[in-house]
Amino acid sequence: MVRRFKLRPASRLRRNADFLAIRGHGKPYRCQYFALFSRIRASEGADVSSPRIGISAARRVGNSVTRNKIKRRFRELFRLHQHDIRPEADIVLSLRQPAGNASYEELEQRFLHALKFKKLIQRNEAPGASSQVED
Repeated sequence: MVRRFKLRPASRLRRNADFLAIRGHGKPYRCQYFALFSRIRASEGADVSSPRIGISAARRVGNSVTRNKIKRRFRELFRLHQHDIRPEADIVLSLRQPAGNASYEELEQRFLHALKFKKLIQRNEAPGASSQVED
Protein backbone atom coordinates (compact mmCIF):
# COMPACT_ATOMS: atom_id res chain seq x y z
CA MET A 1 0.00 0.00 0.00
CA VAL A 2 1.27 3.46 -0.86
CA ARG A 3 1.70 5.68 2.17
CA ARG A 4 -0.02 9.03 2.15
CA PHE A 5 1.53 11.76 4.26
CA LYS A 6 -1.53 13.92 4.59
CA LEU A 7 -2.72 15.10 7.99
CA ARG A 8 -6.45 14.53 7.87
CA PRO A 9 -8.84 16.49 10.12
CA ALA A 10 -9.81 13.18 11.75
CA SER A 11 -6.21 12.89 12.97
CA ARG A 12 -6.48 15.99 15.15
CA LEU A 13 -7.91 16.21 18.65
CA ARG A 14 -10.07 19.29 19.11
CA ARG A 15 -12.51 18.73 21.98
CA ASN A 16 -11.50 19.74 25.48
CA ALA A 17 -13.05 16.53 26.85
CA ASP A 18 -10.62 14.47 24.72
CA PHE A 19 -7.64 16.49 25.99
CA LEU A 20 -8.73 16.03 29.62
CA ALA A 21 -9.39 12.31 29.21
CA ILE A 22 -5.95 11.70 27.71
CA ARG A 23 -4.14 13.91 30.25
CA GLY A 24 -5.80 12.02 33.10
CA HIS A 25 -4.66 8.65 31.81
CA GLY A 26 -1.35 7.24 32.99
CA LYS A 27 2.05 8.85 33.42
CA PRO A 28 3.33 11.41 30.92
CA TYR A 29 6.72 11.45 29.25
CA ARG A 30 8.41 14.73 30.16
CA CYS A 31 11.42 16.42 28.62
CA GLN A 32 12.62 20.00 28.49
CA TYR A 33 10.60 20.72 25.32
CA PHE A 34 7.24 19.06 25.98
CA ALA A 35 5.19 16.66 28.05
CA LEU A 36 3.63 13.81 26.06
CA PHE A 37 0.40 12.24 27.32
CA SER A 38 -1.03 9.21 25.54
CA ARG A 39 -3.91 6.78 25.60
CA ILE A 40 -4.79 3.72 23.55
CA ARG A 41 -8.37 3.89 22.26
CA ALA A 42 -10.59 0.87 22.72
CA SER A 43 -11.45 -0.68 19.37
CA GLU A 44 -15.17 -1.06 20.17
CA GLY A 45 -17.20 1.71 18.58
CA ALA A 46 -14.27 4.05 17.96
CA ASP A 47 -12.55 4.83 14.69
CA VAL A 48 -9.07 3.39 15.13
CA SER A 49 -7.92 3.80 11.55
CA SER A 50 -5.28 6.41 12.36
CA PRO A 51 -3.53 7.94 15.38
CA ARG A 52 -4.69 11.34 16.62
CA ILE A 53 -2.75 14.26 18.07
CA GLY A 54 -3.61 17.35 20.06
CA ILE A 55 -1.14 20.12 20.84
CA SER A 56 -1.47 22.74 23.57
CA ALA A 57 0.80 25.70 24.14
CA ALA A 58 0.22 28.10 27.02
CA ARG A 59 0.98 31.80 26.74
CA ARG A 60 4.09 31.39 28.85
CA VAL A 61 5.67 29.43 25.96
CA GLY A 62 5.98 32.68 24.00
CA ASN A 63 4.03 35.07 21.86
CA SER A 64 1.51 33.81 19.31
CA VAL A 65 4.11 33.66 16.52
CA THR A 66 6.38 31.44 18.63
CA ARG A 67 3.55 29.21 19.86
CA ASN A 68 2.21 28.64 16.35
CA LYS A 69 5.69 27.96 14.94
CA ILE A 70 6.26 25.23 17.52
CA LYS A 71 2.82 23.75 16.94
CA ARG A 72 3.44 23.67 13.18
CA ARG A 73 6.73 21.84 13.74
CA PHE A 74 5.11 19.16 15.91
CA ARG A 75 2.19 18.74 13.51
CA GLU A 76 4.75 18.21 10.73
CA LEU A 77 6.64 15.66 12.83
CA PHE A 78 3.39 13.82 13.49
CA ARG A 79 2.42 13.98 9.79
CA LEU A 80 5.72 12.46 8.68
CA HIS A 81 5.74 9.71 11.31
CA GLN A 82 2.01 8.94 11.56
CA HIS A 83 2.42 5.63 9.71
CA ASP A 84 4.90 4.44 12.35
CA ILE A 85 2.57 5.22 15.26
CA ARG A 86 0.01 2.69 16.46
CA PRO A 87 -3.33 3.53 14.78
CA GLU A 88 -5.30 3.38 18.05
CA ALA A 89 -3.07 5.92 19.82
CA ASP A 90 -4.24 9.31 21.04
CA ILE A 91 -1.43 11.77 21.84
CA VAL A 92 -1.49 15.13 23.59
CA LEU A 93 1.60 17.33 23.60
CA SER A 94 1.87 20.08 26.16
CA LEU A 95 4.62 22.39 24.94
CA ARG A 96 7.21 24.06 27.13
CA GLN A 97 9.09 27.33 26.71
CA PRO A 98 12.52 25.98 25.59
CA ALA A 99 10.89 24.37 22.53
CA GLY A 100 10.85 27.78 20.86
CA ASN A 101 14.65 27.85 20.69
CA ALA A 102 15.18 24.19 19.76
CA SER A 103 16.13 23.06 16.27
CA TYR A 104 13.78 20.92 14.20
CA GLU A 105 16.21 17.99 14.41
CA GLU A 106 16.35 18.17 18.22
CA LEU A 107 12.54 18.25 18.45
CA GLU A 108 12.29 15.30 16.07
CA GLN A 109 14.81 13.28 18.09
CA ARG A 110 12.96 13.96 21.37
CA PHE A 111 9.54 13.29 19.82
CA LEU A 112 10.61 9.91 18.42
CA HIS A 113 12.28 8.99 21.71
CA ALA A 114 9.06 9.82 23.57
CA LEU A 115 7.01 7.66 21.20
CA LYS A 116 9.38 4.73 21.69
CA PHE A 117 9.42 5.23 25.46
CA LYS A 118 5.61 5.20 25.61
CA LYS A 119 5.55 2.15 23.25
CA LEU A 120 3.48 3.98 20.64
CA ILE A 121 5.63 2.88 17.69
CA GLN A 122 4.04 -0.07 15.91
CA ARG A 123 6.09 -3.06 14.93
CA ASN A 124 7.49 -3.17 11.39
CA GLU A 125 6.09 -5.51 8.77
CA ALA A 126 7.61 -8.95 8.34
CA PRO A 127 10.85 -9.02 6.33
CA GLY A 128 10.21 -9.39 2.63
CA ALA A 129 6.75 -7.85 2.80
CA SER A 130 6.28 -5.07 0.32
CA SER A 131 4.57 -1.81 1.27
CA GLN A 132 4.21 -0.69 -2.36
CA VAL A 133 1.26 -1.60 -4.55
CA GLU A 134 2.26 -3.15 -7.84
CA ASP A 135 0.37 -2.22 -11.00
